[in-house]
Amino acid sequence: MDKSKKIYIKAIDKYNNGYIDKAIELCEESISLDIKNSAAINLKGLLFYFKGELDSSQKIWKMNYQINKDSVSQRYLIDSKGDSERQNLYNTAVSFINELKISEALDALKKCEESDYNCINVNNCISWCYLSKGDYDKAFEYIEKVFKLDKNNVAAKENIKLLKKYGCNISVWNMKKVLIVSFCLLFLIMMSVSIRYIEFNKLISTNKQISNKYISSFEKYVKNMFKQPTPNIVKDENNKSQNSKVQGNKQQTSIESKGKTETEVFPSDKIKSDIQNKSFDDLYEEYMKWRDKNISEDNKLIILQAGELLKGESVEYFYNKGCASLNNKNYSDAKVSLTKAYTLDVHSDLYTHVVYMLATSCELSGDIQNAIQYYIQYDNSFDGGIYQDTVLYKLVILNKDSNKEMAKKYAQKLMSKYPNSMYNNSIVNEVANS
Repeated sequence: MDKSKKIYIKAIDKYNNGYIDKAIELCEESISLDIKNSAAINLKGLLFYFKGELDSSQKIWKMNYQINKDSVSQRYLIDSKGDSERQNLYNTAVSFINELKISEALDALKKCEESDYNCINVNNCISWCYLSKGDYDKAFEYIEKVFKLDKNNVAAKENIKLLKKYGCNISVWNMKKVLIVSFCLLFLIMMSVSIRYIEFNKLISTNKQISNKYISSFEKYVKNMFKQPTPNIVKDENNKSQNSKVQGNKQQTSIESKGKTETEVFPSDKIKSDIQNKSFDDLYEEYMKWRDKNISEDNKLIILQAGELLKGESVEYFYNKGCASLNNKNYSDAKVSLTKAYTLDVHSDLYTHVVYMLATSCELSGDIQNAIQYYIQYDNSFDGGIYQDTVLYKLVILNKDSNKEMAKKYAQKLMSKYPNSMYNNSIVNEVANS
């Protein structure tokens, strides 16, 4: 199992145990390693959906459908079309609560409850309404629904405090549950013993061996922007060999051999074959070497055909190859492949992901200066993109020791633009207020 899937499984575990923010963080880590992990993308969108962030969840599902042709994302998008009306209904309910119109608020919230959209906030409000009406059993029931998704939810914790303030003993409800569960277990044990006894008697009387088969099953839960101007990227030692291939040998179209100059022959047959076979790695080197050279019109046409193919189908090829290298911790190889995708991409839906992944590969390989430049390009080019809060956080962390003013700028932007982001932690707060 690859690393992306392992991290996704951890995200599922955190979600099932009520740690929704940690689950989102793990989903983002999983997606950063493999953009093809549709399950992780869908889960991230679903968790934002539960939190009431409709725009974010729909963007995530739309991206998954566009890149991976994922039918689940398509269904989520269709099903969420009516949720903007539920958001308006929720806002109305909050207004009723502020006016102490509890019954009207409950009526509106019950309609909101028909969908899982914004369920954390909806359940918190329903709980508060029942608290106000003195129906503490119902209030506790909805508090528990919140804690199943978010054990650290502040509003739910405040509602628990109110229950205690009103003299309600929370342990009594928990004891009731213990008694009910215990009774059910006792009943099942007794039933099991009875069945075993009957089977034993049958075994003796018929002298036949009975085998019990237990079958268990596991259910699997199982690119849109235009290229902006290329940033001024600093060349590091790891890129020298790559750049020498990219630049070609523009000023020299001949090679020296044993003191005698031989004219270099354009490899038309080889390039045609690479076009036919879609040998993108070889084709990229040939295209970058010959595209600016003084060659015949026929050969220029061949190079144009190579460029057209590369700028289309090869972007996804190099992107996936880079992500695979990233997943296997081959960060230098990841940089090479993602740089090729970055160089070729113009209008691809993948471009936003290419920039982010290239920045990530630079960061992980220790090329911090280029990582910062690519992260800055992402922030400038893809305002509101699915990675923006992560990018802003990276720009805070990577600059906080070397460029405090830049770090402060991005910390303040993160807190202002994404006030509810999980990245708004004590480090960001300290940098923003420094």
